[in-house]
Parts: sequence; structure tokens; C-alpha cells
Amino acid sequence: MSRKKSAQPVLMTTADQVAELADHVRQHRQFAFDTEFVMEDVAAAEVCLIQVATEERVFLVDALTGVDVSPIWELVVDPQIETIVHAGQEDLAICVQAVGKPPRNVFDVQIAAGLVSAEYPLSLAKLAQSLIHVRLHKTQTLTDWRRRPLSVEQLRYAEEDVSHLPRIRRLLGKRLDKHGRVEWANEEHRRFEDIRLYRQSDSQRLGRVKGVGSLNGKQLAVATELMIWREDMARRLNRPARTILKDHLLSEIARTGLSHPEQIGSLRGINLSRRHMVELCEVLEQAAQIPPERWPEPKSGRLETPRETVLTTLVTAVLRSEARRLNVAYGLAASKRHIQELVRACPAGDAKPNRPLALLGGWRGEVFGELLLALLQGRSAIRVGDPASDAILQVGDGR
Repeated sequence: MSRKKSAQPVLMTTADQVAELADHVRQHRQFAFDTEFVMEDVAAAEVCLIQVATEERVFLVDALTGVDVSPIWELVVDPQIETIVHAGQEDLAICVQAVGKPPRNVFDVQIAAGLVSAEYPLSLAKLAQSLIHVRLHKTQTLTDWRRRPLSVEQLRYAEEDVSHLPRIRRLLGKRLDKHGRVEWANEEHRRFEDIRLYRQSDSQRLGRVKGVGSLNGKQLAVATELMIWREDMARRLNRPARTILKDHLLSEIARTGLSHPEQIGSLRGINLSRRHMVELCEVLEQAAQIPPERWPEPKSGRLETPRETVLTTLVTAVLRSEARRLNVAYGLAASKRHIQELVRACPAGDAKPNRPLALLGGWRGEVFGELLLALLQGRSAIRVGDPASDAILQVGDGR
């Protein structure tokens, strides 16, 4: 059923309107979902607007009015209702933060498109243009979503973020079915249901702090405690963590073992009150007492060998060629890290690697696994394919 567009999107601000939205979605058992949020100057994402759409209606909910939006979060975590998103991990993370449960039954059109075309990631504008021949007017990408009242242009931009998603999802579903890739999509989408995707460990978060890669175990223990303190302080002050203590300063304090307010205060870029400086030094004193058995494992710093460099390049070329032949996006099928893991784990002879690897599991293993193992174990040879063929490189029996 086609949806009739209203002349101007209506902003919803009451509990009754949210309840109407939820009832409508439960009747259709499927909806498109997006949020507009701000996080540049706050500790956690501040949701300003929530967009919901079925093929019949679009709902724009003003989250800054204080209206209870929990019925929308409950739709996202309901396994009986499909949530359609475009590159939706950040939006889904907001839901997880609100309800403490992972989303269920997610369909990401960006991922689905990558399984039936050679391009990934595709913007929503390009996806809409190529699939449904609709040109989106993406003119509000840097708009201030906290400003009220929202302009007609802002509301229409927000509406476009979800209004076409149900139709795009329907068309992509047909293509996935036609090419026998529905289960590929199901496999990719199930990862959204793992709550660990939205809750990074201390070591994962520390890995995103610039400058910690060369620290030893003791220094990493100090850096971890500094990071945790910084995050807690950011929540208390509702500021981004890096404005409390910049990454390079955090790493420098952990590296040098500074622990007195005068020493730390002499660092260029430190902007802490006396009270917070004392608090920081207390954290450093406690971190210094962490026993060695609790120190994080430092990065090995292992360099890629010349053999691994060549094989990584070779596997990358073969994967790119095979992905193009299958019309699946290489950017979705493989990453450099996964290729390096495979090259390092692949033993000589015909034995398989002794640990699970991303490129040998799931649909990737079914499609690429034997091809890559045969290549790395010397059982295959490569030649340049016919220019008229979709296979740029052809891999055949090398024995």
C-alpha cells in the first residue's frame, strides 16, 4: 500500500501520540527507525528526535519535550516486530542504553545492499537513487537538532530518513531471495542482537585511546584507571570524555608515572580544577598499587613478515575478484585484519587453522573458505581471467 505524504510532517509531543504510533507499528509488525541526536558537547548521546515509519505513515517524535518514548524502545527489542534501519548501530545503541536489552529482528538496508551489489557502504541517498529512483534532499546534515522550533526543512529531512526505508527493504528482500542470500543477511543481522556489540570492555575502550599502543603492562593498568575516571567525570559533568583529559595527556601521565598535582599541572593542555586534580592523583596512587597479575597484556608489536605481506596482498586481490564475480561488496565480505588473521593462522600442508576465523565461518566460509585455503596451501594457481568475464582473477587447480 502506498503512503500519502502530508504537505508538512507533524511533530509529535504527547504520550497519546506515542501510544498511537506503537499501536500502528504493532499492527504492521514492521517499521523503519532512526534518531537524530547530539553528542559533540555532552557525555552521552542526547536524543532530540525519533523517526518511525511504516509504508503507510511517518511519525516524528520530539524527544526533548520529556514525553515518554519507552514504547518506541520496546518496539525495537520486540522479536515479533522487524526494525528497519540504515547503518543503524549508533541508533540501536541508544535503545540499548535506554532499556538495557539488545534489539531484535533488525534489518539494515546498508548491509543487505552490500550482499547483492558491489558497493558498501552505500549512503541512504545513493541507495534510494539506485533502488527506487528517489532523490533525497540531504541538506541538514550539520543542523542543530536541539533548536526549537524545528524548521519545515529539518522535519522533511528527518522524514526522508525513514519514509523510504520500508520500500527499500522490500526490494532488497526480493533480491536477497532471488540470489539465495537471505540467510547471509540473517547471519549479518543477528550480530545486532549481541549486547556485547554495544558494551565494550575496558580493554576495547582503552584501545581507542590514542597513544596507548606502546605502553607496557604497568602503564596500561594506570591508563585504564585514568580512562575509567575520565569517563565517570564526563558523566558527572555531562561533557565529552576527551574534554576532561585529552588522549595524549592520559597516555603521557601513564607513561611517565607522574602522580603529584604540581607535576601534572605543568603539562601543556591540562585544564582541571584543583579539586579534580587532587581526585586524579588519588586515582593514580591507587593505580600504582595494582599487582602485576592484574596488569593488561601489552600489544605484542609483532610486525608483518615479508611472506605475510605478500600473501595478504595476494588474498586481498583474490577476494576482491571473487566478490566482484559474485556481485557482493568486498568491503562487507572482508577486512584487512581478518585477512591478516587468516594468513598468520593458515599452516603448511592441508591442515586447517586450529582456531575459528571470520573468513572461514558462516556465509564467508561457505563462499570463500575452500578457495582461500587452497590458495594459501599451494593447491591452487591464479591466472588473469578473460576480459569479457566477471572473474578478473581465476583460481584453479595448481597441482
